[in-house]
Amino acid sequence: MVPILTAERGVLGVGFFVLLMLAESVAPYRRGVEARWRRTLVNLFITGSNALLLTVLLGGMLVAAYQACELHRVGLLHALGVASWWNVLGSVVLLDGATYWWHRAYHQLPPMWRMHRVHHSDLDVDVTTSGRFHLTEMVLSACFRLGVIALWGAGVASVVMFEIVFGLFNQVEHANLRLPGRLDRGLRAVFVTPDMHRVHHSQIPDHTNSNYGTVFSCWDRLFGTYRVVEDQGALILGLPEYRAPVDVTMGKVLAMPFGPPCGAAEPSAEAAVS
Repeated sequence: MVPILTAERGVLGVGFFVLLMLAESVAPYRRGVEARWRRTLVNLFITGSNALLLTVLLGGMLVAAYQACELHRVGLLHALGVASWWNVLGSVVLLDGATYWWHRAYHQLPPMWRMHRVHHSDLDVDVTTSGRFHLTEMVLSACFRLGVIALWGAGVASVVMFEIVFGLFNQVEHANLRLPGRLDRGLRAVFVTPDMHRVHHSQIPDHTNSNYGTVFSCWDRLFGTYRVVEDQGALILGLPEYRAPVDVTMGKVLAMPFGPPCGAAEPSAEAAVS
């Protein structure tokens, strides 16, 4: 089952990514601020290089760690004897909740924000933004998730299923598309939609520090970070300290976690966002 799920994860991820890109090309919700071809190349390079490097650096270790945890029945669910689809369902919900808090930490802790601002510095938001994360953030998040999985006792199949669900929702919520109002409101009662997550990429600090969820919208509702903006045409996306395309070239994006903010921002801008 696990090899099949792993293969399906790759096929679904790439196929869904291409499908959303085509949909955005036919009926984009917002006009782009930056030349689409340039930012798409930057985002695809970051996404592809991260996938390659993570596979080389951590892929084998993570798979071995997941299998060892399952073999030795490490974690709460194994101790309680929760297996099969109950393990899968419980793990998807728990891991999504843990990711919500991890995402909040990236916004509230300055050292983590320095990594995460690579994602928020995109002047436009579309499906390619879903993979625009600095490698340092990806490595740190993988280690965090491994710790949660070990404590929780998620099986390997549960982890792969979560990665499939999480990856697809991550792509959908960043898509430059808009659902009909009634449909969006209905889905938003349970799941994160593009309209909900687009608010999170607004330059307004109250918006940036909201809507942290990826799969389920309940986490933001429960913990007071849920924000709704019905008229999204006026939203300015990105970060105030990276206002122009010249501030988000490939080199500057990759250097963001290690250097001062680009553009005309004052040093205090980082603390203001966090």
